[in-house]
Amino acid sequence: MSKDDSLLRTVGLTKHFGNIVAVEDVDFALRDGEVMAIVGDNGAGKSTLIKMLCGVHQPTSGEILIDDRTVEFEDYSDARERGIETVYQDLALAEQQTVAANVFLGHEPVRSDFLGKYFGVVDRKEMYDRARESLDRVQIPVDPGAKVQDLSGGQQQAVAVARALQSDPDILILDEPTSALSIEGARNVLQVIDELREQGLAIILISHNIRQVLTVADRISVLAQGRLMGVRDAESATRDEIIALMMGAKDEDAVAEFDIAASDEEAPV
Repeated sequence: MSKDDSLLRTVGLTKHFGNIVAVEDVDFALRDGEVMAIVGDNGAGKSTLIKMLCGVHQPTSGEILIDDRTVEFEDYSDARERGIETVYQDLALAEQQTVAANVFLGHEPVRSDFLGKYFGVVDRKEMYDRARESLDRVQIPVDPGAKVQDLSGGQQQAVAVARALQSDPDILILDEPTSALSIEGARNVLQVIDELREQGLAIILISHNIRQVLTVADRISVLAQGRLMGVRDAESATRDEIIALMMGAKDEDAVAEFDIAASDEEAPV
């Protein structure tokens, strides 16, 4: 890939925590309007990588570039201003509040009259209307007036995504969005990802579910022990190939050997 193809990329991105090397010399790239999955076993460096991309951690060395310009994030707000939003696995929703309140959560629109100007009274009609617009983008039917605690897991994920869309980001990072969901809930979340891609949003998807990744992603970046082992087109990649890279295979020969071994193990005796 040439550098001009990428909306976001990293060059030699590295993160040390004392003597521990969490991410080492990673060259990562995300194209405009694509779903790029990041997969890897526990401890592979996925979380550290995305936390550098969204401003939670500062790199020890290396660069992050957006539209081919080097950027530095002091914190999450810096990344947000640059068009990067993140939906973490815990969602951070206020379950006792309404869907609309969660979509804004601290950024509620206030009335334009005296009560809004001097007392900060929330404009509930505008809040509900704008929340409905964001929910319409994810194509999951959710009532803005419903309590979050009454929603399914998939619907709660949709609310968290709708909240992230309020800042009109260019890049959305989804951290294990289908984890612990029912089959139906996971299907709904994958539908949300497809819908947002159709709208031109670039998405970074972190997941342990290789089957889902092969279904929804355009490309897959595989990490192992903090290093980028390879990038594969989801359309042509196989599950065994991805697993081999996750286990540390460094070239096509190693991947091929793993495929043969896996086939032998599955063959009837």
